[in-house]
Amino acid sequence: MLKIDEYIIIRDFIKKKSLLLMDHEKKNHARTGIAINNYRTIEINGKTYYLIPTNLFTAIVDRYLGIASAKYPNQFGTGNANDVIKAIYDLEPWFDLNRFNEILKTEQFCYVVEVKNGVINEKLLRIDLYRDIKENKNGGFDFIGGVFHCYKHFSYEGNPLSTSKEINDIKYPSVLIFKIITAFFQGNVTVVDKFTSYSEVQINNEKLRLVFYYEQNTEVFFVKTAHKI
Repeated sequence: MLKIDEYIIIRDFIKKKSLLLMDHEKKNHARTGIAINNYRTIEINGKTYYLIPTNLFTAIVDRYLGIASAKYPNQFGTGNANDVIKAIYDLEPWFDLNRFNEILKTEQFCYVVEVKNGVINEKLLRIDLYRDIKENKNGGFDFIGGVFHCYKHFSYEGNPLSTSKEINDIKYPSVLIFKIITAFFQGNVTVVDKFTSYSEVQINNEKLRLVFYYEQNTEVFFVKTAHKI
């Protein structure tokens, strides 16, 4: 349950971090405030976490990604991230496709923070949809960073959720978000260097290594990649 005093503390904390990120990434704008009705609390193994997602992040992860993978299955598992974005876009076309892609890769994310007795754990995780789309050496296009990069190892109701053809069904696309949170905050995290750490997680029969990037200037952790081990 959302507590108003904790909401105010987290709101100010997120605003400060967002402004630091905007300055560090040399952006002209950044989403510094999220509506109070977007705040969600979850409890994992007795610990409470606040999830602060944008509207579009929630809509895509909780609804549109699963619908798009069922309605346009040929757009998934092609090795081309642009096909996945086109499938989601075609559900409800607005603006134009390039603009839609730009919106998704810039400021669509979910912040996750732990709060205990009104005190914020300074370890802040940001889960983007994705940070960019780039061509790979095979001529395809990959999602760079974020949960869409991780979705390549999963499927929903028998349909791939990203660029890979891997079939590894999860109950809902949002399940992966909770697995990432658990691995990051409660997993056995290994620090590789000052920028990189990883934690391993078991999902169905797959064991994955989730890799996190630490941005030193803002002290924010990002989901970087995931690979099978």
